[in-house]
Amino acid sequence: MFIRIIYNICFFAFSLFYLPVFLLKGKHKRGLASRFGVVPEEIRKRLEGKQVFWVHGVSVGEVVQAFRLVAALKKRFPAARFVVTTTTVAGREMALGLKSGEDSVLYFPVDFGFSVRRFLAGVHPSALVLIETEIWPNLLSELSKRKIPAFIVNGRISDKAIFKYKKARFFIAPFLNELKAICAQDDLMKRRFIELGASPGIVSVTGNMKFDWQPNFSGEGLVKAVEGRLRGPDVFLLVAGSTHKGEEEILLEVYRSLCVKHASFRLLVAPRHLDRIGSILRLASQKGLELQRTSKIRGRAGHSPEPGPGPVFLLDSMGALADFYRLADAVFVGGSLVPNGGHNLVEPAFFEKPVLFGPFMNNFSQMAEEFKKSSAGVEVKNAKDLEQRILELVEDRNKALVFGRNAKELVLRHQGATERNVRVFLQTLSNSEES
Repeated sequence: MFIRIIYNICFFAFSLFYLPVFLLKGKHKRGLASRFGVVPEEIRKRLEGKQVFWVHGVSVGEVVQAFRLVAALKKRFPAARFVVTTTTVAGREMALGLKSGEDSVLYFPVDFGFSVRRFLAGVHPSALVLIETEIWPNLLSELSKRKIPAFIVNGRISDKAIFKYKKARFFIAPFLNELKAICAQDDLMKRRFIELGASPGIVSVTGNMKFDWQPNFSGEGLVKAVEGRLRGPDVFLLVAGSTHKGEEEILLEVYRSLCVKHASFRLLVAPRHLDRIGSILRLASQKGLELQRTSKIRGRAGHSPEPGPGPVFLLDSMGALADFYRLADAVFVGGSLVPNGGHNLVEPAFFEKPVLFGPFMNNFSQMAEEFKKSSAGVEVKNAKDLEQRILELVEDRNKALVFGRNAKELVLRHQGATERNVRVFLQTLSNSEES
């Protein structure tokens, strides 16, 4: 109780400064009531009298995992209702695109006691599942009071976060132990949760649900429209996915250099954040490079590109990146040549593509190590190294194929985490109901 009082004082002081800045931004205004725990009447009626499961994913990546888990749970609880919450605007947009039937999408309530209590009164969940790592003291305390079990699945603590959390171990440990189960991605993550004070009895390793990814081909129409401009008998296409500021400049320089050696080399850049499209267009213009947005192309499949250096292509549509990975001969996964923690390597690997990534894979460190050990992926140190590694693949297509096959085999070996998480959930839920 004392720790929670200290937390509330600190959280309130922090909120006095931060919340007005966060909530009064134009893009956050629409969800203001929801963030303070207000559940719309329409959703209340939809949930009334039903068994409700609440699943939370902080942003886009976690929301995708949330709906993967929801799909598996629906097979066991066909009459239940599912509420998926998220923190970011992008996460909400993704959730609205993935939801089906009677699913409800809301913003996650800010961790004030009154917000949490209002939300719980509106939703009446039978259980809460948190994707990856979300430790909110008021939420976990209020759930515990009501004997509503809470779980972490796909649990991970990044290299950066573990150092911060360790300094506050005495504070975090009691709230971690309010959880009924923590399903960690791997042994390292299990050790980290235990180091922070979680009881070893509630922590298990179930794997990484990201390996259970399956394509939905939502961008197939766009791919067909531009495929003729990207593919050809001698073309080598590099797709650079989820790039961040600083990486496009490197990629454009690599493209300029490789085109001199191999005129059939093609590059498609897919920035992580589409609001950066304008700055990337200006960057290409400054470098004297032609850059074509995929949304503006009206090509046709089967029409091979002209010989010689072509334009750089820019993917400016949400939800289509995986479909373009299918077309690639190799893939560079962004957020990794600059210190942004990297992104998921599974999607290109699923399509048997050799995967390149930079040294800043902090958020996917275990996955990156697995890819390197299995000769399924290549870590590049800098721009020069990236160019050299791509050149090796361009000049040795068989090497690219071998790396691609290894990548697919690695993904298949690690699949099944979603079902393992469901089994832990069912067993723990059953134990909670009996106690």
